[in-house]
Amino acid sequence: MPTAISEIIMGIIIGKTGLNIVQPDASLQYISSLGVIMLIFLGGMEIDFSLLEPKKDKDTFSPLGTSIWGFVSVLLMSVILSTLLYATGIFNEFVLAVILFSTIALGVIISLLKEVGLLSTNYGQTILLTSAFGEFIPLLALTVYSAVKQQNYLSVFGLPVIFIIAIILLRRFNRIYIFFEGIDKSTTQLDIRLAFFLIFILVTFAEQIGAENILGAFLAGAVMKLLKPKADTEEKLSSMGYGFFIPVFFITTGVNLNLRTLLTNKQALILIPVFFIAFILSKMLVYVAFRKKFGKRYSAAATIVTSTTITLVLPILQVGRNLKLITTAQSGAITLAAIITCLIGPILFNKIINGGQKETNQ
Repeated sequence: MPTAISEIIMGIIIGKTGLNIVQPDASLQYISSLGVIMLIFLGGMEIDFSLLEPKKDKDTFSPLGTSIWGFVSVLLMSVILSTLLYATGIFNEFVLAVILFSTIALGVIISLLKEVGLLSTNYGQTILLTSAFGEFIPLLALTVYSAVKQQNYLSVFGLPVIFIIAIILLRRFNRIYIFFEGIDKSTTQLDIRLAFFLIFILVTFAEQIGAENILGAFLAGAVMKLLKPKADTEEKLSSMGYGFFIPVFFITTGVNLNLRTLLTNKQALILIPVFFIAFILSKMLVYVAFRKKFGKRYSAAATIVTSTTITLVLPILQVGRNLKLITTAQSGAITLAAIITCLIGPILFNKIINGGQKETNQ
């Protein structure tokens, strides 16, 4: 079970659904918001940008082409499924549904690939890059969609400026970061200070132009990754994020989830199986994109693992509630559907992969 799911379940136990011993106040919600920012920042740091470089040797496998086709297939299926939900009146926010269905849990998938020893293989790198598209593209789409809904068109035109600022920060701090490498960080922790400076600048600018702050956090993570930090720097940032801020976000999500109200709302209750099936079906064509390179078994495993989604779904739902596009009950139902994908997806993926490895050994 992914750690994030365990934390959400713990939140459900101690929150509104269960014992009701925790009532999130402003301070807790503030820490939870920082948790979202740290989660998306670390997601940006997980991208391996070397995968985007063209291979000089034509015979050398490049995951980029397969990954692009994989994500395009996800986007196509997401549009089809969202159209069906809109036409039947089950879910009226067409664009929000497309964004939700096209998301992939990059952090969960990286952990899975590490556990089974596939992260450094061509297969693992292709899944990784597909997942990266499934985090960045929906994030960008969410920012534009949110701006249009709020009629804040300045933020749409400001999006290229955020990318320009990210590039300037990268170029400006490249030499400085190299200089930092030669300084004792036992008391200064200059690399960590720089990381939080990047977060502060890009998140603040994103908020000032009315864009989603998580886009700024993602770009800050990407800039930090391109600065090529050492392993211990990444470990320290992960420790701060996953050790404190991010668990507060996931636990608070569970605390705010009121299953008692949800179970009495038949219309919202229907969304649980509907969105769960849609999360699975939206990734079905990944099988076709992967089959030529990796065969039936591994393509099926890739299809199942890319259907796992949770990390970006929660911020998307938060934005949807803030814009009053969805109700709290609908948000809870979709959250539960995403949780189920994280419970089933990793188990099936491990069974398929382990079964394939056993057959190879025999």
